[in-house]
Amino acid sequence: MESNSKIIEEENAGIISIEKSVLEETKEQNVARGQSILYKIFPEKIEIEPLDSDSEEVPENSELCIDFNDLRYVKLAQSFKYLKFFDINSINFSYADSKNRHFVNFLESSFPDKTNGLYFHSSNKMDLKKSNYLNSLVRISSKVLQVVTFYHFCIGLPSLKRMAAAYKHVGRLRLWVCNLSIPSVPDFSEALSNCQIQKLDLNGSCCYDFSDWENNFDEFKNLVQGLASSPDLRLSLKEVNITHCEVKQAEVEQTFEENQLGGVKIIA
Repeated sequence: MESNSKIIEEENAGIISIEKSVLEETKEQNVARGQSILYKIFPEKIEIEPLDSDSEEVPENSELCIDFNDLRYVKLAQSFKYLKFFDINSINFSYADSKNRHFVNFLESSFPDKTNGLYFHSSNKMDLKKSNYLNSLVRISSKVLQVVTFYHFCIGLPSLKRMAAAYKHVGRLRLWVCNLSIPSVPDFSEALSNCQIQKLDLNGSCCYDFSDWENNFDEFKNLVQGLASSPDLRLSLKEVNITHCEVKQAEVEQTFEENQLGGVKIIA
């Protein structure tokens, strides 16, 4: 069976695909093990097709999606430490709890050399600092090229600075429906040196159930002032999304204007 095969699992929710080119071609046993694992977990829902591509680009249609609420994917994740992946366009992990060792195995042993996007949805307002894979997320950050998304996390100021510094090279940083605690003005001048972030997406993170910036607008001001402390971010940042944040757009725009970020487009 060719190592450049494409494995497709068709689900009611859509198509989840894992391109076989992501498995190391030089390790035949690894490929065979991966095939065996997938067949055991999805015996009737796997279709194998040859993939004729020698391109060094990240395959646009390759996607690895793991939902830890689904026992089948939990079983698949248990085998991550035995598999090494090549490049994948996007990686999506959903509902991983703070001590998920399989996710750590993936980050430490199986994460591809490059991926355009990483999406990570925590199980329930996970405190990123208390999770057992914050260090791993920082270590693999250079392999994420374009966009990183953290969904449903509690992120304190020290963790925010670490993650911002680690992923400052991506074009889009998305902190979706997160509880951001920013009690003081952070200094991002060094952390965001050579920053390339063009879009900061805070969709839902400011609402009442999370950061509640409507009633704690000073914390939002702290964030903006901290971002402005980085000359490179002031040059790179083009757009900020505050959709579903329950803050007044006029006040947001004024805050950005006061911090030399008046040219940033605000999406509310």
